[in-house]
Amino acid sequence: MGLSIGIWCAGVSWFYQKREEILLILFAPALWVFLDYIHNHAGFLSFSWATLARSQYSKLLIIQLAEITGEYGVTFLLVLVSVSLSLVLLKGVRRQAIVVTLVVVLALSFGMYRLYLPLSPETSFRVAIVQPAILLSERKNATSRKRARQRLESLTRKAATLRPDLIIWPETAVRNLNGHPELKKWLKDLASQMDAAILVGASAFVKFTKDNQANLKRPLYEFKQYNDAYFFDSLGNTFAPYHKRLLVPFGEYLPLATVIPWPKWLVPKPMKCLSGNSTKIYPVGHVIRVSPIICWENLFPSFFARVIRCGANVVAHLVNDNWFGNTAAPYQHNMASVLRAVENRVPVLIASNTGPSEVIDAYGRVIKSASNPFSSQVLTAKVSIPKSRGFFTKVGEWFPLLCGIMVIGWLLALPKNKESKEKNIPI
Repeated sequence: MGLSIGIWCAGVSWFYQKREEILLILFAPALWVFLDYIHNHAGFLSFSWATLARSQYSKLLIIQLAEITGEYGVTFLLVLVSVSLSLVLLKGVRRQAIVVTLVVVLALSFGMYRLYLPLSPETSFRVAIVQPAILLSERKNATSRKRARQRLESLTRKAATLRPDLIIWPETAVRNLNGHPELKKWLKDLASQMDAAILVGASAFVKFTKDNQANLKRPLYEFKQYNDAYFFDSLGNTFAPYHKRLLVPFGEYLPLATVIPWPKWLVPKPMKCLSGNSTKIYPVGHVIRVSPIICWENLFPSFFARVIRCGANVVAHLVNDNWFGNTAAPYQHNMASVLRAVENRVPVLIASNTGPSEVIDAYGRVIKSASNPFSSQVLTAKVSIPKSRGFFTKVGEWFPLLCGIMVIGWLLALPKNKESKEKNIPI
Protein backbone atom coordinates (compact mmCIF):
# COMPACT_ATOMS: atom_id res chain seq x y z
CA MET A 1 0.00 0.00 0.00
CA GLY A 2 2.80 2.40 0.83
CA LEU A 3 4.85 1.48 -2.21
CA SER A 4 2.51 3.24 -4.65
CA ILE A 5 2.91 6.55 -2.79
CA GLY A 6 6.69 6.22 -3.06
CA ILE A 7 6.43 5.43 -6.78
CA TRP A 8 4.20 8.45 -7.32
CA CYS A 9 6.53 10.83 -5.46
CA ALA A 10 9.60 9.56 -7.31
CA GLY A 11 7.79 9.63 -10.65
CA VAL A 12 6.52 13.19 -10.24
CA SER A 13 9.92 14.45 -9.05
CA TRP A 14 11.76 12.79 -11.92
CA PHE A 15 9.21 13.89 -14.51
CA TYR A 16 9.39 17.48 -13.27
CA GLN A 17 13.11 17.57 -13.96
CA LYS A 18 12.45 16.60 -17.57
CA ARG A 19 9.31 18.47 -18.57
CA GLU A 20 7.50 21.78 -18.19
CA GLU A 21 4.85 22.49 -15.56
CA ILE A 22 1.96 22.29 -18.01
CA LEU A 23 2.59 18.57 -18.51
CA LEU A 24 3.24 17.96 -14.79
CA ILE A 25 -0.30 18.98 -13.81
CA LEU A 26 -1.58 16.22 -16.11
CA PHE A 27 1.12 13.63 -15.47
CA ALA A 28 0.80 13.70 -11.67
CA PRO A 29 -2.95 12.93 -11.46
CA ALA A 30 -2.73 10.42 -14.34
CA LEU A 31 0.05 8.53 -12.54
CA TRP A 32 -1.92 8.51 -9.26
CA VAL A 33 -5.05 7.17 -10.99
CA PHE A 34 -3.09 4.48 -12.84
CA LEU A 35 -1.50 3.33 -9.57
CA ASP A 36 -4.98 3.16 -8.01
CA TYR A 37 -6.08 1.00 -10.92
CA ILE A 38 -3.13 -1.35 -10.35
CA HIS A 39 -4.11 -1.57 -6.66
CA ASN A 40 -7.54 -2.80 -7.76
CA HIS A 41 -6.15 -5.46 -10.11
CA ALA A 42 -3.07 -6.82 -8.35
CA GLY A 43 -4.40 -10.32 -7.64
CA PHE A 44 -4.35 -11.26 -3.97
CA LEU A 45 -2.50 -8.01 -3.22
CA SER A 46 -5.50 -5.97 -4.43
CA PHE A 47 -6.78 -3.70 -1.71
CA SER A 48 -8.60 -0.46 -2.43
CA TRP A 49 -9.13 1.33 0.87
CA ALA A 50 -9.57 5.01 1.77
CA THR A 51 -8.85 6.27 -1.74
CA LEU A 52 -8.64 10.00 -2.40
CA ALA A 53 -12.03 9.99 -4.14
CA ARG A 54 -13.73 8.55 -1.06
CA SER A 55 -12.59 11.53 1.01
CA GLN A 56 -15.22 13.46 -1.01
CA TYR A 57 -18.10 11.04 -0.32
CA SER A 58 -20.19 13.80 1.28
CA LYS A 59 -19.41 16.38 -1.45
CA LEU A 60 -22.33 15.49 -3.68
CA LEU A 61 -21.60 18.00 -6.46
CA ILE A 62 -18.08 16.66 -6.99
CA ILE A 63 -18.77 12.93 -6.80
CA GLN A 64 -21.43 12.99 -9.54
CA LEU A 65 -18.47 12.91 -11.94
CA ALA A 66 -18.07 9.23 -10.97
CA GLU A 67 -21.07 8.38 -13.17
CA ILE A 68 -18.82 8.98 -16.20
CA THR A 69 -15.27 8.20 -15.05
CA GLY A 70 -15.80 6.07 -11.98
CA GLU A 71 -14.27 7.22 -8.72
CA TYR A 72 -10.99 7.55 -10.64
CA GLY A 73 -12.18 10.85 -12.17
CA VAL A 74 -12.77 12.34 -8.72
CA THR A 75 -9.27 11.26 -7.67
CA PHE A 76 -7.83 12.80 -10.87
CA LEU A 77 -9.58 16.09 -10.11
CA LEU A 78 -8.25 16.21 -6.54
CA VAL A 79 -4.63 15.62 -7.58
CA LEU A 80 -5.00 18.04 -10.52
CA VAL A 81 -6.11 20.84 -8.18
CA SER A 82 -3.44 19.99 -5.59
CA VAL A 83 -0.58 20.02 -8.09
CA SER A 84 -1.83 23.24 -9.67
CA LEU A 85 -2.05 24.87 -6.25
CA SER A 86 1.48 23.68 -5.40
CA LEU A 87 2.89 25.24 -8.56
CA VAL A 88 1.14 28.54 -7.82
CA LEU A 89 2.45 28.67 -4.25
CA LEU A 90 5.95 27.35 -4.86
CA LYS A 91 6.78 28.62 -8.34
CA GLY A 92 4.30 31.40 -9.01
CA VAL A 93 2.95 29.56 -12.08
CA ARG A 94 -0.61 30.81 -12.62
CA ARG A 95 -1.56 30.18 -16.26
CA GLN A 96 -2.38 26.51 -15.70
CA ALA A 97 -4.45 27.37 -12.61
CA ILE A 98 -6.98 29.17 -14.82
CA VAL A 99 -7.51 26.04 -16.94
CA VAL A 100 -7.78 23.87 -13.83
CA THR A 101 -10.37 26.24 -12.37
CA LEU A 102 -12.46 25.86 -15.54
CA VAL A 103 -12.23 22.06 -15.25
CA VAL A 104 -13.47 22.20 -11.64
CA VAL A 105 -16.34 24.51 -12.65
CA LEU A 106 -17.36 22.05 -15.37
CA ALA A 107 -17.31 19.15 -12.88
CA LEU A 108 -19.42 21.13 -10.39
CA SER A 109 -21.83 22.14 -13.16
CA PHE A 110 -22.35 18.49 -14.11
CA GLY A 111 -22.99 17.70 -10.43
CA MET A 112 -25.63 20.45 -10.23
CA TYR A 113 -27.23 19.24 -13.45
CA ARG A 114 -27.44 15.65 -12.20
CA LEU A 115 -28.73 16.51 -8.71
CA TYR A 116 -31.29 19.12 -9.72
CA LEU A 117 -32.43 17.45 -12.95
CA PRO A 118 -32.34 13.81 -11.78
CA LEU A 119 -32.94 10.70 -13.86
CA SER A 120 -36.53 9.55 -14.34
CA PRO A 121 -37.56 7.12 -11.59
CA GLU A 122 -38.37 3.54 -12.60
CA THR A 123 -40.07 2.55 -9.37
CA SER A 124 -39.74 2.83 -5.60
CA PHE A 125 -40.01 0.43 -2.70
CA ARG A 126 -39.72 0.35 1.08
CA VAL A 127 -36.78 -1.37 2.72
CA ALA A 128 -36.04 -2.29 6.34
CA ILE A 129 -32.47 -2.99 7.49
CA VAL A 130 -31.88 -4.94 10.69
CA GLN A 131 -28.74 -4.02 12.64
CA PRO A 132 -28.62 -6.67 15.42
CA ALA A 133 -25.22 -5.84 16.98
CA ILE A 134 -24.27 -9.49 17.53
CA LEU A 135 -20.99 -9.41 19.45
CA LEU A 136 -18.13 -11.86 18.99
CA SER A 137 -18.86 -13.34 22.41
CA GLU A 138 -22.41 -14.19 21.29
CA ARG A 139 -21.15 -16.60 18.63
CA LYS A 140 -19.25 -18.92 20.95
CA ASN A 141 -21.98 -21.29 22.13
CA ALA A 142 -25.47 -22.47 21.23
CA THR A 143 -27.20 -20.52 24.01
CA SER A 144 -25.70 -17.20 22.92
CA ARG A 145 -26.49 -17.91 19.26
CA LYS A 146 -30.10 -18.65 20.19
CA ARG A 147 -30.39 -15.30 22.00
CA ALA A 148 -28.95 -13.57 18.94
CA ARG A 149 -31.57 -15.26 16.72
CA GLN A 150 -34.32 -14.15 19.09
CA ARG A 151 -33.05 -10.57 18.80
CA LEU A 152 -33.03 -10.84 15.00
CA GLU A 153 -36.63 -12.08 15.00
CA SER A 154 -37.76 -9.36 17.42
CA LEU A 155 -36.18 -6.62 15.29
CA THR A 156 -37.66 -8.15 12.13
CA ARG A 157 -41.16 -8.17 13.60
CA LYS A 158 -40.68 -4.54 14.61
CA ALA A 159 -39.58 -3.73 11.04
CA ALA A 160 -42.59 -5.53 9.59
CA THR A 161 -45.01 -3.10 11.28
CA LEU A 162 -43.93 -0.51 8.70
CA ARG A 163 -44.80 -2.92 5.86
CA PRO A 164 -41.48 -3.03 3.97
CA ASP A 165 -41.10 -4.88 0.69
CA LEU A 166 -37.64 -6.14 1.65
CA ILE A 167 -35.97 -6.84 5.01
CA ILE A 168 -32.17 -7.26 5.07
CA TRP A 169 -30.02 -8.97 7.70
CA PRO A 170 -26.23 -8.41 7.79
CA GLU A 171 -23.32 -10.65 6.88
CA THR A 172 -23.15 -13.96 8.81
CA ALA A 173 -26.22 -13.09 10.90
CA VAL A 174 -26.95 -16.84 11.02
CA ARG A 175 -24.31 -19.54 11.44
CA ASN A 176 -24.19 -22.76 9.39
CA LEU A 177 -27.59 -22.27 7.76
CA ASN A 178 -27.28 -25.17 5.31
CA GLY A 179 -26.56 -27.58 8.18
CA HIS A 180 -29.74 -26.76 10.11
CA PRO A 181 -33.00 -27.35 8.19
CA GLU A 182 -34.99 -25.97 11.13
CA LEU A 183 -33.29 -22.57 10.66
CA LYS A 184 -34.27 -22.50 7.00
CA LYS A 185 -37.87 -23.34 7.93
CA TRP A 186 -37.82 -20.61 10.59
CA LEU A 187 -36.69 -18.02 8.04
CA LYS A 188 -39.13 -19.23 5.40
CA ASP A 189 -42.03 -19.00 7.88
CA LEU A 190 -40.83 -15.61 9.12
CA ALA A 191 -40.84 -14.18 5.59
CA SER A 192 -44.38 -15.46 5.03
CA GLN A 193 -45.63 -14.10 8.35
CA MET A 194 -44.03 -10.69 7.77
CA ASP A 195 -45.39 -10.58 4.19
CA ALA A 196 -41.96 -9.34 3.06
CA ALA A 197 -38.93 -10.80 1.35
CA ILE A 198 -35.96 -11.41 3.67
CA LEU A 199 -32.31 -11.38 2.56
CA VAL A 200 -30.10 -13.08 5.13
CA GLY A 201 -26.33 -13.16 5.53
CA ALA A 202 -25.25 -16.63 6.68
CA SER A 203 -22.30 -18.96 6.79
CA ALA A 204 -22.61 -22.42 5.21
CA PHE A 205 -20.29 -25.33 5.99
CA VAL A 206 -19.20 -27.98 3.51
CA LYS A 207 -17.53 -31.29 4.51
CA PHE A 208 -14.58 -32.59 2.47
CA THR A 209 -12.74 -35.88 2.78
CA LYS A 210 -9.04 -35.31 3.40
CA ASP A 211 -6.43 -36.78 1.06
CA ASN A 212 -4.30 -39.85 1.78
CA GLN A 213 -7.05 -41.99 3.33
CA ALA A 214 -5.85 -45.36 1.99
CA ASN A 215 -4.50 -46.82 5.26
CA LEU A 216 -7.13 -45.41 7.61
CA LYS A 217 -10.10 -47.40 8.85
CA ARG A 218 -12.18 -44.25 9.36
CA PRO A 219 -11.96 -41.35 6.92
CA LEU A 220 -10.82 -37.95 8.13
CA TYR A 221 -12.79 -34.87 7.20
CA GLU A 222 -12.16 -31.16 7.08
CA PHE A 223 -14.76 -28.42 6.92
CA LYS A 224 -14.71 -25.42 4.64
CA GLN A 225 -17.33 -22.74 4.47
CA TYR A 226 -19.10 -20.32 2.20
CA ASN A 227 -19.92 -16.75 3.15
CA ASP A 228 -23.46 -16.60 1.79
CA ALA A 229 -26.60 -14.57 1.29
CA TYR A 230 -29.94 -16.46 1.32
CA PHE A 231 -33.19 -15.05 -0.05
CA PHE A 232 -36.71 -15.96 1.11
CA ASP A 233 -39.61 -14.23 -0.63
CA SER A 234 -42.96 -13.30 0.94
CA LEU A 235 -44.68 -16.32 -0.65
CA GLY A 236 -42.42 -18.77 1.14
CA ASN A 237 -40.21 -19.55 -1.85
CA THR A 238 -36.50 -20.15 -1.32
CA PHE A 239 -33.77 -19.38 -3.84
CA ALA A 240 -30.24 -20.60 -4.50
CA PRO A 241 -27.82 -18.74 -2.20
CA TYR A 242 -25.22 -16.23 -3.30
CA HIS A 243 -21.69 -17.35 -2.44
CA LYS A 244 -19.25 -14.53 -1.79
CA ARG A 245 -16.95 -14.30 -4.80
CA LEU A 246 -14.08 -12.06 -3.68
CA LEU A 247 -12.50 -13.58 -0.59
CA VAL A 248 -10.21 -11.67 1.76
CA PRO A 249 -6.63 -12.98 1.39
CA PHE A 250 -5.04 -14.20 4.64
CA GLY A 251 -8.41 -13.77 6.39
CA GLU A 252 -10.65 -16.12 4.43
CA TYR A 253 -8.05 -18.05 2.47
CA LEU A 254 -4.29 -18.43 2.06
CA PRO A 255 -3.12 -17.25 -1.37
CA LEU A 256 -0.58 -19.47 -3.15
CA ALA A 257 -0.83 -21.90 -0.24
CA THR A 258 0.57 -24.78 -2.31
CA VAL A 259 3.60 -22.70 -3.29
CA ILE A 260 4.42 -20.55 -0.25
CA PRO A 261 4.63 -22.05 3.27
CA TRP A 262 3.25 -19.00 5.09
CA PRO A 263 4.60 -18.84 8.68
CA LYS A 264 2.06 -19.12 11.49
CA TRP A 265 3.32 -15.95 13.17
CA LEU A 266 2.18 -14.06 10.06
CA VAL A 267 -1.06 -15.96 9.44
CA PRO A 268 -2.05 -17.66 12.72
CA LYS A 269 -5.39 -19.27 11.79
CA PRO A 270 -7.01 -18.27 8.50
CA MET A 271 -10.56 -19.37 7.75
CA LYS A 272 -10.98 -22.01 5.06
CA CYS A 273 -13.48 -20.39 2.73
CA LEU A 274 -14.70 -21.29 -0.72
CA SER A 275 -15.54 -18.65 -3.30
CA GLY A 276 -18.62 -18.48 -5.49
CA ASN A 277 -18.54 -17.99 -9.23
CA SER A 278 -21.76 -16.20 -10.16
CA THR A 279 -23.91 -13.18 -9.37
CA LYS A 280 -27.36 -13.79 -7.94
CA ILE A 281 -30.34 -11.50 -8.60
CA TYR A 282 -33.47 -11.87 -6.51
CA PRO A 283 -36.91 -10.49 -7.49
CA VAL A 284 -38.87 -8.28 -5.10
CA GLY A 285 -42.20 -7.70 -6.81
CA HIS A 286 -42.21 -7.30 -10.59
CA VAL A 287 -39.61 -4.55 -11.10
CA ILE A 288 -37.12 -4.65 -8.22
CA ARG A 289 -34.08 -6.87 -8.84
CA VAL A 290 -31.79 -6.96 -5.81
CA SER A 291 -28.30 -8.43 -5.85
CA PRO A 292 -26.28 -9.05 -2.67
CA ILE A 293 -22.59 -8.36 -2.25
CA ILE A 294 -20.67 -9.25 0.88
CA CYS A 295 -18.01 -7.46 2.93
CA TRP A 296 -15.19 -5.92 0.91
CA GLU A 297 -16.72 -6.67 -2.50
CA ASN A 298 -17.95 -3.05 -2.49
CA LEU A 299 -14.34 -1.79 -2.71
CA PHE A 300 -13.84 -2.83 -6.34
CA PRO A 301 -15.52 -0.62 -9.00
CA SER A 302 -15.24 -3.10 -11.88
CA PHE A 303 -16.68 -5.99 -9.84
CA PHE A 304 -19.63 -3.88 -8.72
CA ALA A 305 -20.36 -2.68 -12.26
CA ARG A 306 -20.43 -6.30 -13.50
CA VAL A 307 -23.12 -7.06 -10.91
CA ILE A 308 -25.28 -4.24 -12.32
CA ARG A 309 -24.67 -5.34 -15.91
CA CYS A 310 -26.13 -8.72 -14.94
CA GLY A 311 -29.48 -6.98 -14.41
CA ALA A 312 -29.58 -5.80 -10.78
CA ASN A 313 -31.10 -2.39 -10.07
CA VAL A 314 -30.60 -2.49 -6.28
CA VAL A 315 -27.55 -3.74 -4.37
CA ALA A 316 -27.68 -5.03 -0.79
CA HIS A 317 -24.26 -4.72 0.84
CA LEU A 318 -24.06 -7.21 3.74
CA VAL A 319 -21.30 -6.37 6.22
CA ASN A 320 -19.94 -7.51 9.56
CA ASP A 321 -17.39 -4.89 10.63
CA ASN A 322 -17.56 -6.04 14.25
CA TRP A 323 -13.87 -6.94 13.98
CA PHE A 324 -12.88 -3.27 13.58
CA GLY A 325 -14.35 -2.22 16.93
CA ASN A 326 -14.97 1.47 17.66
CA THR A 327 -12.66 2.82 14.98
CA ALA A 328 -13.03 4.86 11.79
CA ALA A 329 -12.75 1.72 9.64
CA PRO A 330 -16.51 0.88 9.37
CA TYR A 331 -17.20 4.45 8.22
CA GLN A 332 -14.35 4.28 5.70
CA HIS A 333 -15.77 0.99 4.43
CA ASN A 334 -19.19 2.57 3.80
CA MET A 335 -17.66 5.46 1.83
CA ALA A 336 -16.89 3.06 -1.02
CA SER A 337 -20.57 2.15 -1.33
CA VAL A 338 -21.43 5.83 -1.80
CA LEU A 339 -19.15 5.98 -4.86
CA ARG A 340 -20.52 2.66 -6.18
CA ALA A 341 -24.06 4.06 -6.01
CA VAL A 342 -23.09 7.14 -8.05
CA GLU A 343 -21.05 5.20 -10.62
CA ASN A 344 -23.91 2.84 -11.42
CA ARG A 345 -26.95 4.97 -10.50
CA VAL A 346 -28.39 2.33 -8.19
CA PRO A 347 -29.35 2.51 -4.52
CA VAL A 348 -27.02 0.65 -2.15
CA LEU A 349 -28.46 -0.74 1.08
CA ILE A 350 -25.81 -1.39 3.74
CA ALA A 351 -26.85 -3.96 6.34
CA SER A 352 -24.07 -3.92 8.92
CA ASN A 353 -24.01 -6.14 12.00
CA THR A 354 -22.64 -3.51 14.38
CA GLY A 355 -23.08 -0.47 12.15
CA PRO A 356 -23.34 1.95 10.79
CA SER A 357 -26.07 0.53 8.56
CA GLU A 358 -27.06 2.98 5.82
CA VAL A 359 -29.47 3.56 2.96
CA ILE A 360 -27.73 5.29 0.03
CA ASP A 361 -29.70 6.53 -2.95
CA ALA A 362 -28.57 6.48 -6.59
CA TYR A 363 -26.98 9.94 -6.26
CA GLY A 364 -24.78 9.08 -3.29
CA ARG A 365 -27.01 10.69 -0.67
CA VAL A 366 -27.10 8.85 2.66
CA ILE A 367 -30.84 9.13 3.26
CA LYS A 368 -30.85 6.99 6.42
CA SER A 369 -28.07 5.99 8.78
CA ALA A 370 -27.95 4.09 12.07
CA SER A 371 -27.61 6.54 14.95
CA ASN A 372 -25.07 4.51 16.93
CA PRO A 373 -22.68 1.66 16.16
CA PHE A 374 -22.82 -1.43 18.38
CA SER A 375 -26.53 -0.90 19.07
CA SER A 376 -29.55 -2.92 17.95
CA GLN A 377 -31.62 -0.88 15.50
CA VAL A 378 -33.98 -1.02 12.55
CA LEU A 379 -33.66 1.38 9.63
CA THR A 380 -36.56 1.90 7.26
CA ALA A 381 -36.68 4.08 4.16
CA LYS A 382 -38.46 4.52 0.86
CA VAL A 383 -35.98 4.06 -1.99
CA SER A 384 -36.34 5.23 -5.59
CA ILE A 385 -34.67 3.44 -8.52
CA PRO A 386 -33.73 5.45 -11.66
CA LYS A 387 -34.59 4.00 -15.05
CA SER A 388 -31.12 4.22 -16.58
CA ARG A 389 -27.74 3.16 -15.26
CA GLY A 390 -24.49 5.15 -15.23
CA PHE A 391 -22.12 5.53 -18.19
CA PHE A 392 -19.46 3.85 -16.05
CA THR A 393 -21.67 0.76 -15.74
CA LYS A 394 -21.82 0.35 -19.51
CA VAL A 395 -18.21 1.22 -20.39
CA GLY A 396 -16.23 0.19 -17.30
CA GLU A 397 -12.80 1.39 -16.24
CA TRP A 398 -11.93 3.34 -19.39
CA PHE A 399 -10.59 6.38 -17.55
CA PRO A 400 -7.72 4.76 -15.57
CA LEU A 401 -6.66 2.88 -18.71
CA LEU A 402 -6.53 6.19 -20.59
CA CYS A 403 -4.42 7.59 -17.74
CA GLY A 404 -2.10 4.59 -18.01
CA ILE A 405 -1.66 5.12 -21.75
CA MET A 406 -0.86 8.80 -21.16
CA VAL A 407 1.66 8.01 -18.42
CA ILE A 408 3.46 5.38 -20.51
CA GLY A 409 3.41 7.63 -23.58
CA TRP A 410 4.90 10.59 -21.71
CA LEU A 411 7.58 8.41 -20.13
CA LEU A 412 8.58 7.00 -23.51
CA ALA A 413 8.71 10.52 -24.95
CA LEU A 414 11.01 11.87 -22.24
CA PRO A 415 14.24 13.39 -23.61
CA LYS A 416 17.16 10.98 -23.54
CA ASN A 417 20.84 11.75 -22.89
CA LYS A 418 19.99 15.26 -21.87
CA GLU A 419 20.80 17.27 -18.78
CA SER A 420 17.87 17.57 -16.39
CA LYS A 421 16.62 21.06 -15.70
CA GLU A 422 17.41 22.49 -12.28
CA LYS A 423 14.02 23.19 -10.76
CA ASN A 424 14.53 22.44 -7.08
CA ILE A 425 10.87 22.01 -6.25
CA PRO A 426 10.02 20.29 -2.99
CA ILE A 427 7.72 17.35 -3.66
